[in-house]
Amino acid sequence: MQPLQLLGIGAILLWSCGILVDGATECPKRPYRVVCYLASWSNYREGSGSFNVSYIVPDHCTHLVYTFAGLNIGGGIDSLDYYNDVNVNKGYSKVVALKEENPCLKVLLAIGGWNEGSEKYSLLAERESTREAFADQTLRYLVHYGFDGLDVDWEYPTMRGGLPEDRENFLLLIQTLRSRFARRKKLLTAAISASKQILQAGYDLPKLCEELDFINLMTYDYSSEVKATLDAPLYGDSSTGETIDSTITYISKSGCPMEKFSLGITTHAKTYTVVPARLMAPGIKAVGPGAPGPYTRSAGSLGYNEVCEMLMPNSTAPSQWVVKSMAQNAVKYAYRDDQWITFDGIETIGTKVKYAMDKKLGGIMFWTIDTDDFQGDCHNEAYPLLQTALRISAVTTTQAPIESTTPNLANAYEQQVLVVKGNPSEEKLNEEIRKAIRALLGPGQSDEVQIRELKNEEELRRFAPGARPIGVKLVP
Repeated sequence: MQPLQLLGIGAILLWSCGILVDGATECPKRPYRVVCYLASWSNYREGSGSFNVSYIVPDHCTHLVYTFAGLNIGGGIDSLDYYNDVNVNKGYSKVVALKEENPCLKVLLAIGGWNEGSEKYSLLAERESTREAFADQTLRYLVHYGFDGLDVDWEYPTMRGGLPEDRENFLLLIQTLRSRFARRKKLLTAAISASKQILQAGYDLPKLCEELDFINLMTYDYSSEVKATLDAPLYGDSSTGETIDSTITYISKSGCPMEKFSLGITTHAKTYTVVPARLMAPGIKAVGPGAPGPYTRSAGSLGYNEVCEMLMPNSTAPSQWVVKSMAQNAVKYAYRDDQWITFDGIETIGTKVKYAMDKKLGGIMFWTIDTDDFQGDCHNEAYPLLQTALRISAVTTTQAPIESTTPNLANAYEQQVLVVKGNPSEEKLNEEIRKAIRALLGPGQSDEVQIRELKNEEELRRFAPGARPIGVKLVP
């Protein structure tokens, strides 16, 4: 048998076509999981910040989490935006359809989030009857829309209108869901705070670890509102005295297996408006949130795609951004005039991924992929932050495997195969590929598809950010 040949198909059309698969759907053993959250509202953003499900490369993530569903007045799971999720934009069906391109991808639906609050979840969890009804209805909902599981994002038990009993009731809710999901083999995960105070008050970690498939740690949002401080420092002092390392140290003493946890990495920057001073180091007084960006339009926060564009040199600007990288803390900050931002870049994310693997965590979690530089405008590749994590984890896991799941990109792409018999010439091979594409797309679109031989996945990313390859296997 001759070796596999990778072909890059032009990004514009490849996104819309179903890749030909050779029928082998057994998923390879992956040593590290990569959990990708998608903000469903990101398609409402304007210009280059508008995100579409078709931009997702299904092979990059082991788990894709669609956010957010919520609770309706009857205490059942429900869409928070029927126009976007179900009726018109069909977000649910589009994310689930990504499994056709990567059958090994697990697609989960998240319920909760900051805007949903806490009190309604406290009410849901306090009675056995409402817990049981919720578990039954949720399972039907997941099955109806084709999701592989549920991610519970109650922010946070015992807080924001909750009760002290929430700690026990949250565990009971998770146990009820696990019992109901087990026979259908639905995944059950949770996203939890990284704050020691909230961890102690809201979560019975040892028992939760017994019930949940894995737990996503929100190891960011350590910053203050009154001072311009680092948002996700790995080490060193933060406004709360907490860091990623202090959270992981606390978690390690909980009795939970460390592979249960995914280290949270954010593609969002925390921003402040400050009074300009001679010294603009962390700790400077903040007078308010930073100016909103052109895409996310949220004061106090920017997406990395907004940050990287903003930091590009601009000879016409009256002043330039000053960027500082704090190697010890594995975080960056930048300032210009009265604007001060703290964020992660390629270098700091690489450090954090290595840290997660050194600590034997089971994976990493990205909040959110739609604010990475998915267009590839800043670093000549799409999703530079996610791609950095994938490269680091791929190199490290060959040296020190960790039990859990992460993409083996070569294996993932080898599953997408068109089988061609014999030993055809290049012209004949291209003709066979054209036939397959024409059968799939029709003669009009197929003539616009480009066929190029590429050496590796990185070359494909440079040629067509967001495109996916197919393989051609030559058999006698």
